[in-house]
Amino acid sequence: MTKLIQARRRFAGSQSAVNKPQTPNVIAAMMLLLVGWCATAPAAMAQDGGVREGAPVTNNLLPLEARGITVEQKLGDLVPLDLPLLDSLGRKTKTGYYIDSKRPTIITLNYSNCPMLCNVQLNRLADSLNKLELKIGEDFQILTVSIDPKESTERVRETKQKYIDQLTNHPKAADGWAFCTAKQPVITKLADVLGFRYRYDARSKEYNHPAMLAFISPEGVISRYSLAIDFPTDQLKLALVEAGEGTVGTPVDQFIQWCYSYDPDSNSYTWHAWRLMRLGGAAMIGLMLACLAPYWLGRKGGVSVVPRDDTEMLNGGETMTDAVDNDSNVKNET
Repeated sequence: MTKLIQARRRFAGSQSAVNKPQTPNVIAAMMLLLVGWCATAPAAMAQDGGVREGAPVTNNLLPLEARGITVEQKLGDLVPLDLPLLDSLGRKTKTGYYIDSKRPTIITLNYSNCPMLCNVQLNRLADSLNKLELKIGEDFQILTVSIDPKESTERVRETKQKYIDQLTNHPKAADGWAFCTAKQPVITKLADVLGFRYRYDARSKEYNHPAMLAFISPEGVISRYSLAIDFPTDQLKLALVEAGEGTVGTPVDQFIQWCYSYDPDSNSYTWHAWRLMRLGGAAMIGLMLACLAPYWLGRKGGVSVVPRDDTEMLNGGETMTDAVDNDSNVKNET
């Protein structure tokens, strides 16, 4: 019996030793793992596209050559109507020819030899325009001005034809979408008016520039911007309807546009909460009036019942007192 108890005690002791946490060993292992991760993290970041030592970056991680390449939204400013241009046929023209006080205009700044951004932007714009109910040359116009002062008329004509061929749903696109060139002072002036910040890179012989659509009212006022390379059809239509100032779209389009407001921060149209609340309140008041009107009209046109005194006339103009006297006389005669 004594040997059995001793055996159980030895077994319990061995189990306790196995289950007892090895705290120093665990902590040591964790420290080794942490040191190893810290040693390899910089190399991993560099391989994964992180910030490398000596890389030219700005405070927002943009390369130095992209610093200042942006669009300063100048909503409400006027576009000069007298800036001289050359169209794709080599004819002299002016910005006022395309901002004609009749229709809104979309202005874009691009150049034909752009290796990537301009092609992507204009291709996607053409795709969205094909899905748009509003028509180029009828409801609005587009003016694309090259930011390359050395671009030839022949080159810009080729570029125009490339995108006009994509607009199968716009029969008047050739007349409604103009591609123009200009001299450097004119380009600089137009870019400054629109807040379009770009820079020529002499090393790569390319222009670093943002993507921009500027929506101009018939009177030449900058009303909205689109600063993305995607152009959702509903947003494009809302911008054109707003820029048109009542000259573009149906009354339904005007009402829908009234329910939205442009958010420069998100560069999109969002529901206008205050206007929706006003609309909901007006609808509620109208519903209440519609429900109560029959009741009010019924009371106004009906016969009012006026309480009468006991001595007032009963049927046939007889008062209650007269009725009692007549009844007494009848009994006396009987």
